[in-house]
Amino acid sequence: MPRYIPTFSRALVATFVICAMAATHAAESCGDACVSEAEPYLDATSLVQPALLSGPNFKVVPEVRVRGFMASFLIDTAFGPLYADSAEMLAVRVGEIPALETLDRASRTGAFARALAERGRKTGSAIANVAAHPIDTITGLPAGVARFLRKQLDTLTGRAQSLSDQTSRHALNRGDPYRAPAGPMTAGRDSGPEENPDREQKTSRAWYARAGSETAREAKRYLKYSQQRRAMARALEVDPNSTNPILNAMLDTLAWAAVGGNFSAGAALAEITGPAAAVISYTGKANQYILEVEPEQLRETLRVRLLKRCSDEDSIRSFLRRGGFTDTLRVALVDALDKLAPADGCNDLIELAATTRGEVEARYLVDALKLLLQRRVEESGGRLAVIGAAVAWRTDAGKLVLPLPVDYLSWSHDIDDFVDQRDFAVTNKTALIAGDASPLAQSRLTDRGWSLVLRAPYDGAPVYAAGDMRRLR
Repeated sequence: MPRYIPTFSRALVATFVICAMAATHAAESCGDACVSEAEPYLDATSLVQPALLSGPNFKVVPEVRVRGFMASFLIDTAFGPLYADSAEMLAVRVGEIPALETLDRASRTGAFARALAERGRKTGSAIANVAAHPIDTITGLPAGVARFLRKQLDTLTGRAQSLSDQTSRHALNRGDPYRAPAGPMTAGRDSGPEENPDREQKTSRAWYARAGSETAREAKRYLKYSQQRRAMARALEVDPNSTNPILNAMLDTLAWAAVGGNFSAGAALAEITGPAAAVISYTGKANQYILEVEPEQLRETLRVRLLKRCSDEDSIRSFLRRGGFTDTLRVALVDALDKLAPADGCNDLIELAATTRGEVEARYLVDALKLLLQRRVEESGGRLAVIGAAVAWRTDAGKLVLPLPVDYLSWSHDIDDFVDQRDFAVTNKTALIAGDASPLAQSRLTDRGWSLVLRAPYDGAPVYAAGDMRRLR
């Protein structure tokens, strides 16, 4: 005898059956289009050239995880483990190893060693053990640049300030037992003319001049510390805005030692044998303008330059203070923008730049412009367009160029949705991929009418290995 099912339950069962049939039909109808592949683990030797994988005082773990289309490297150094969240960042970190060697030697030599001994600092290197840092157990891996390859940017309005920007307020204070008040890292800064019409009358009353005598003395110590730190960066020819945690810790400690010992950090470093002439061998010399100019002066210069191309002053101010950009990367973006000279699109680009969440995303936008610059030699005229959350270039002749400065492009539902946007419904379109793409991703893109350029060159591109990238799993 059939079992009785209450009316509500029968309706519920019927609904489940209908939904299951609809899902089955949808899966059958979309076929291969529903395929999404997991991002791979790659062999480091097939990803970048050997010079970036081992050398004096460092070795890269051979298994590399791809996340958010960027390769995540683990570097075993004599000074501790370092992480590089893209092939480009690997080149930057490897380029900084000689600076670490010089700073480590300085901490045990001459004026620095004496000053550190007086402060009771402990120095010396700790050899990292890569066996203790397997790639599978790395926590806090960044999401790469997947956000830029979605239909919409998943960020909250008014929340553009990134974690890296929040922590930068304290980055220059780690080597000292005191904490700087809010003012010291804005040495001598008043608000801009548009925010403070009386700035000229108040320049003699900078924050440290208005403070009490004890606070003023401590504040001036921080100002001197900042100068010492920048002097060492100049001597080493390293980026003073580097996000390398080990390099920053060493610079912080030695800068405070120089302040406490009342000697010139730059001159003391010059006495150390083995100057870091090859520190930036893979990434180009540090921008001398950034090394010489005070941060506030640099940002004001960038603001004036951007106003020649952009009309949105609010976005410009946000870009100069928020997001994942360091001052070094801000200069790189503005330089590339000036060379590219788009007829339109500056406001959208700068607004997007202010929403970046870290250095990898910031470098992605800079490298996207560099890819377009390399390609623009073949084109004449055009404008920038922000599609979804990615930067593209529309030529006057109607061609669309999409720069993708990623290490390895896998096919996913996000990419599927991204490239199916109406903005990409043109016949003449090219994707410039800095690294490699999976066979599936290549197939899906070409099926949709894209011309592909793999290992697309650009100024400062990572030194990828020749041949196909080998998947480990």
